[in-house]
Amino acid sequence: MWSDTLRQGDVLNGRYEILGKLDKGGEAEILIAWDLISQVKVAVKCQFPQRFDSSATFEYRSRGIRREYRRLQALADIPGITKVLDQGHVGGGNGGQFLVMEYVEGPTVKSWIKDHQPVPSVAAASVLAQLCETLSHVHAKGYIHRDLTPGNVMVQPDGRVRLLDVGIAVRSGKLNCFPGGSPGYASPEQYDRESKLTPQVDVFALGAMWFEMTICELPYGGREGPPVPAEHPFPAGFPGGFGEGMRALGLAMVSHDPRDRPEGVGEVLRRLQPMLPVSGAPASPKATKPDPTSYYRAGESAK
Repeated sequence: MWSDTLRQGDVLNGRYEILGKLDKGGEAEILIAWDLISQVKVAVKCQFPQRFDSSATFEYRSRGIRREYRRLQALADIPGITKVLDQGHVGGGNGGQFLVMEYVEGPTVKSWIKDHQPVPSVAAASVLAQLCETLSHVHAKGYIHRDLTPGNVMVQPDGRVRLLDVGIAVRSGKLNCFPGGSPGYASPEQYDRESKLTPQVDVFALGAMWFEMTICELPYGGREGPPVPAEHPFPAGFPGGFGEGMRALGLAMVSHDPRDRPEGVGEVLRRLQPMLPVSGAPASPKATKPDPTSYYRAGESAK
């Protein structure tokens, strides 16, 4: 098999011709395809076929793909969210669900960090600020992303930041019935089944990304489980050469208690504002590629 699910040249729904593989996760793979009707590239998230898992487990994962489709539809009008185009079922007895999304060019922030680590603070602030703009709309609709990581964010060639994968997004205020999120970025309350999840979950993950970009380190050592309440995010000491405003904001965002974090992404954006480039400012000779500061230098946030 060329992929876990499909072969190159296979056509889904009589419309989407598979061209190649983009990425692979724990329960699905992301493929690139050609829309034979619209004549554009699209991304296809396809559930792995049933092999060794039970029928109940396979159906649970199928429902997850369908839920993600509905969430993407609900968030479709938000700038910065990948648009969903279609959904369907792969033919065959063990075929899974798939959904079709717009194809977004550019690296994930995960690979972008590797190319530029440590990321210049103005570029890191521009990534976080754009995410705050997107998340402010997500939160206003009553949703929490719950899995913000550098692998779930992309930087387009023009510097615009796009938020991906709403597969485990939940309604704000929902009881945390099952743990969710990625180690190193998941807030302490995401490990507690008795907690009601709030937008502070996403604030914590943004703070973790902030430190990963700028000091090449995740708070609390990026551990698998929740940090101890009294533990300092950087018990070995905080690196020097980091502005006090940046340091204070980052540490507040990754506070163990969500009540000690900034009130929401709106407050985070407000505190990031002095760190962002102004409209009309020239690009730095050391600008990253792609350059997320171009969004603010072009005055896009005011549009």
